[in-house]
Amino acid sequence: MSLIAHRNLKAVKLLTTTARAERPSVALAITTFVGAARKVIMKGARLFVQAAQAIAEARQHKAAIEAELYRNRYKHSSKNDDDLPIVH
Repeated sequence: MSLIAHRNLKAVKLLTTTARAERPSVALAITTFVGAARKVIMKGARLFVQAAQAIAEARQHKAAIEAELYRNRYKHSSKNDDDLPIVH
């Protein structure tokens, strides 16, 4: 019976060493994936912030132009002439 237990013990040791060898490769794959996902998220966040800053800057310029031209008495709105017929 000790011979059977000894063989099973070797099999268990082989399984544990194989499982431990796979863990670093899985951990490395997960770390690589998380790192790549983090970079994509950061680039997307930077792009969003740049777009928000550009919109805010355009609003500030419009407000400054209105204040300079109309002394804050009027609001400038561009006229939309798309519905008018085209005259040749």
